[in-house]
Amino acid sequence: MTADPSPRIVVGVSTSLAGLAALRLAVAEARRRGIPQITAVRAWPDASRGRSSPWAPEVIAVCLKTIEAATTAVFGGRPRAVSIQALAPRGRPGPELVRYVRDDRDMIIVGTRRRYRPGTGVGGYCARHAPCPVVIVPPPSMIGRGQTHRLTRSLLREVDDVETFR
Repeated sequence: MTADPSPRIVVGVSTSLAGLAALRLAVAEARRRGIPQITAVRAWPDASRGRSSPWAPEVIAVCLKTIEAATTAVFGGRPRAVSIQALAPRGRPGPELVRYVRDDRDMIIVGTRRRYRPGTGVGGYCARHAPCPVVIVPPPSMIGRGQTHRLTRSLLREVDDVETFR
């Protein structure tokens, strides 16, 4: 009899600020739980209705590059101590994220564009259908109010602080 596989963290990946925050949270949670690998999913809807899609390999390659770009944007490369399994399944994002969950010890983490109604969209689908905890990461509060100049100034101050310590 084989031992139970370790819990899995499944994260929906996008290059939005909430999507990048979800990826960062997934890696931090994997480190906290001692999970050596997360599953990063970038699903793509298919309009071919089961027929062969000659363009599918190109779409999969773009999805995998999006996961790589998000990883680079968040961590400057591959994160330490946690590996990322990048997947680009064909299908709607919500059902595909739920499909990779094995049991109630797993976790789904996904970003959302909606700050005030996070129970809709992909996150809402996962929360209603997944047998495990679902974390829905909202965008930064300043983005929803159109005050991106504050966020930019804050980021520039942080970069200046990092430069002074080098």
